Amino acid sequence: MSRTAVVLALLALLLGRAPLSLGADGSTLATAGNGRGAAPCNACHGPHGEGMRAAGYPRLAGMPAAYLEEQLDEFASADRPSTVMQPIATALSAGERRAVARYFAGLKVSAPQARTGPTPVPDRDAQKVAREAVLAVTGRWSVGLPPCAACHGPEGTGVGTRFPALAGQPQAYLASELHAWQAGRRAPGPLGLMRLIASKLTDADIAAIAAYYAAQPASGGPPGESLLADELTPPRRSAAPARVPVATLASTSTLASGTAAFQPPPRGSEPGGELGQTIREGERIFLLTDQYAAPYVGNHLHCSSCHLDAGRRAASAPLWAAYVLYPAYRSKNHHVNTYEERLQGCFRFSMNGKAPPLGSPVLVALETYSYWLARGAPTGVQLQGQGYPSLAKPARPADYARGAQIYAKNCALCHGPDGAGQSSASHEVVFPALWGAGSFNWGAGMESIDKAAGFIEANMPLALGGTLTPQQAWDVALYVDSQERPQDPRFTGSVAETRSRFHDSPFSMYGRLVNGRLLGHGD
Repeated sequence: MSRTAVVLALLALLLGRAPLSLGADGSTLATAGNGRGAAPCNACHGPHGEGMRAAGYPRLAGMPAAYLEEQLDEFASADRPSTVMQPIATALSAGERRAVARYFAGLKVSAPQARTGPTPVPDRDAQKVAREAVLAVTGRWSVGLPPCAACHGPEGTGVGTRFPALAGQPQAYLASELHAWQAGRRAPGPLGLMRLIASKLTDADIAAIAAYYAAQPASGGPPGESLLADELTPPRRSAAPARVPVATLASTSTLASGTAAFQPPPRGSEPGGELGQTIREGERIFLLTDQYAAPYVGNHLHCSSCHLDAGRRAASAPLWAAYVLYPAYRSKNHHVNTYEERLQGCFRFSMNGKAPPLGSPVLVALETYSYWLARGAPTGVQLQGQGYPSLAKPARPADYARGAQIYAKNCALCHGPDGAGQSSASHEVVFPALWGAGSFNWGAGMESIDKAAGFIEANMPLALGGTLTPQQAWDVALYVDSQERPQDPRFTGSVAETRSRFHDSPFSMYGRLVNGRLLGHGD
């Protein structure tokens, strides 16, 4: 019997129940339906909203109420077509849809019914896990595919109300929804992201993503044991992927000449021994900086917040392009800096923290990781893709009001309307703060409008880089950099003097009056 036939049979049996009052609460609707065509949700989604893995019915327990209500509304309006859910959703009033959404949102996440799909990650073949984890955890940036974790959280537990939990959902459900986006049977989602992403996936990609997330615990892992870091550390598994001998790596890289771009060594090709361990430790620090370098971080930003694809992505200040340019004189501190000193500045300004001591394990690991990514590149040469793109001055002067509108339309979805960023359900910061107490401070390079505009135009919104015009990038960069943020650690005691000494640039808003507020007080 087909899935639809099973549901219709259940409906036929359940419609014989006595009608319930229009004021039925969420619990009653979930367990008994409404007697007017809406079957009890628990018939398909489990007695505790945990889902039915064998039948492919998703977990509802613990999902955000706003997300569940939105999905029910879309089923009712046929914006999300479903022969199973549409008649149920249309039989519910708007108030009933809200009530049942709130009910399931309030349920504690429990283990799904007996597994019929993949077994938990620790029991699975390490190489198969690594293959399945590629898109979920590392993405395929070469075709503009960031990892699923970049929006749904490193453990797949969901972020806010627009990026739902994937972890622990039935494999068949995840695969069917990705295919629906791919075929245009689902609304494209916020900013059209999901339809665009699904369009770049193969059937094998979809199967791998679905298998990976179906095997993850719905409630996420314990703090500090993020799957993001874990999947990028093959030696922790029982079988590591094959390694490319160090001597052959230079030949796999293409140096920047003409239109050719340097390519860092592929993931999984790190050498064995202590060098390889230090490279991988550097990558962990880079991806989850506030966990693995916590004593030196004053906010919840990661190095990868501004240097995408674990520091590999061109036009996103890639590490391989920076490493080969040091030692170098920097006007920011008026002396020749080693690469380690440059990294110290990132902690002090972008992380709003304190500089790790020279020679500390944190800096050694990050420098070793950078060295590895730059292996085979010439030193002292500006490689194609270095830093952030330099945008020509806009046709019209950058404008705060236009920037505010662009931010609301394109950026607030991820970074929040207040610029404070968003965390996952497992309390991992996924979308970094752009201003306010949790953001980079006034000494960071991103406070300079020209740098921010170049980064935004090339890379934002995530997976949609290049869709904003240069003018829009300048406008939104001005808006973001016209908000208050933590004080510059070089503060002299006077905003005017600090601007004169460190921010004497047309691209810095420090010390300027915006909407009646003098920026630079750090509060």
